[in-house]
Amino acid sequence: MVENEAPAPAGTADPSVRSVGATIVLDYLFSHLGYFTLLPVLPVLIPELHPGVGAWWVGAALLMLTFALRGGALFVSGYLHRTPTRRAMITGLLLAAVGFGALPVAPGVPGLLLCLVLAGLGISINGLTARAYVVMALPSAGDRTTIFSGIQVAVNISAALGPIAANFLFADGHYGLLVASVAVLYTAAALAVLFSVPGGLRLSDGASRPPLRLGLLKVIVADRQIRRVAVVTAVGSLLYAQLFSALALQIADLTTRPALRAAFFTVNAVLVVALQIPVTVYMRRGMDRGEPAMRYLLMGLLAFSCAFAALGVNGGSLVVAFAAVVVFTFGETLFTPTVSTAFADFGGERPVVEVLNLRQVATAVGESAGSFVGGTFFLLAAAHGVQAGFWYALAATGVLTALLIRKGTR
Repeated sequence: MVENEAPAPAGTADPSVRSVGATIVLDYLFSHLGYFTLLPVLPVLIPELHPGVGAWWVGAALLMLTFALRGGALFVSGYLHRTPTRRAMITGLLLAAVGFGALPVAPGVPGLLLCLVLAGLGISINGLTARAYVVMALPSAGDRTTIFSGIQVAVNISAALGPIAANFLFADGHYGLLVASVAVLYTAAALAVLFSVPGGLRLSDGASRPPLRLGLLKVIVADRQIRRVAVVTAVGSLLYAQLFSALALQIADLTTRPALRAAFFTVNAVLVVALQIPVTVYMRRGMDRGEPAMRYLLMGLLAFSCAFAALGVNGGSLVVAFAAVVVFTFGETLFTPTVSTAFADFGGERPVVEVLNLRQVATAVGESAGSFVGGTFFLLAAAHGVQAGFWYALAATGVLTALLIRKGTR
């Protein structure tokens, strides 16, 4: 069983859960409001800002952004290890502000790609460093889960509000104002960090060595406990990635009404906000009694699987599709915040940057594979009339993973 308590690194302050939570939630609320104000319209905004950019370049731009924001911090982990936490978070947020803000004046396709990579790198740096700050400041797994759940709520509030602002600004042709608003929101997040994160804290505090880079893969393979969490995280991330790929395509097949399609994502975001607090209370009570984070990760996998099984039974029903979203969202509230808690428990002598890089690797692999599976294999299944088989295969993946991991703990 993984220990639920880890000693705080030497040299760190002892801020309260409330102060850490206020800092991180404000960071994520402002930054992700900016992100979700841009992301829903980015594929159609790029050709408006840069006429003549074709579909292939739009796809390449989205790929570069996704790659940078999921894995960018892995390439600068040494810098993050040595840099004061507050400076690293502010640097990441300002990189995102500059990258997104410069999109209208970027010189051609190379400039466009550079801006998106810069923005994605900034998001990745801020995300890793913010989570590292939580791990260093709060030694209790229950406290960490509370903050990571708060992040989940903040992100989903932003996911509910951002697309509304995006579509109003885009529909009226206010492209410059839209991009400027995104840059301002990231700057506001940087200001919140400037005035609330302790200035002397470094991610290297209490670490006996610098973080591994390529050696991370060896750690994942060689360490049984890390391997188990990494496998569950990768599989869960693969299943979660269906929300913006196969599930979205399924809804698009069922209705052509824009309001219903938008409601699909709004229901998910609103339910996360409504469910996350009671689910977090439930998980924290369990962790305080000594329950491992793995228990809740596996529960999340099974909830995802139940949602996909329902779609396999009757995916042609809009009612069933929305019911599946409800079950899927419950799984999301269990799985997503607990991933960070599970990896944080592997601290010990490992630098905190390395611990969270392990998380980055697992989620990046899972979400990338999941996006490909959901975008490609769902369409192939639909073309051959076997969508039910696609959903059953996903459900089986989650159930089999949970059973194998559960069996391995006995």
